[in-house]
Amino acid sequence: MNFLRDERVRLFMGGVVATLAGLYAIKSGKAKRFAVKGVACGMQIQSKAYETFQNIKEEATDVVHDANTLEKASYQEMGVKDTN
Repeated sequence: MNFLRDERVRLFMGGVVATLAGLYAIKSGKAKRFAVKGVACGMQIQSKAYETFQNIKEEATDVVHDANTLEKASYQEMGVKDTN
């Protein structure tokens, strides 16, 4: 029992116990349901984030188009040829 005093042996044994506990938890039905719910939630968040990104992208495109239109109109008012 002298080997139990070695810190490396205790860490190894703790790792074995943690691994076995983790395997038991993974095989349980609750863990599977929790994992499925987590993945489903992540997929919903990804979908909403993509939708929001697309909306922002469309709005930015509209703003750039409006800015270009206003710029051209202001050049025409001043009698300057289009610089583009």
